[in-house]
Amino acid sequence: MAKLISKIVTIDTKKTSIRLAKPEWDAIDIISKKENIRRNYLIELLNQNKNTKIGLTNSIRLFSIIYLYHETMSLQLYEKNYQKTSSITEAIKGII
Repeated sequence: MAKLISKIVTIDTKKTSIRLAKPEWDAIDIISKKENIRRNYLIELLNQNKNTKIGLTNSIRLFSIIYLYHETMSLQLYEKNYQKTSSITEAIKGII
């Protein structure tokens, strides 16, 4: 079982703790780097756009899966001469 790692993030000037497994934190860091945004900003963005029935931690997990899935599928489609769409936009749509 993957060890959960707690990190403190600031959301709308309020500090909160989020617990994710190392691969989940790695995914968020990869996405943040690829999109050229700070990890904290990405988490704030997810918090602002998530479904109110889903907690932030689960929204982060779901977003990461959707984003990375979309990146993989977009790459495959792009290689077949289809137009690539924004993975971050598609992933946010998935947590609304």
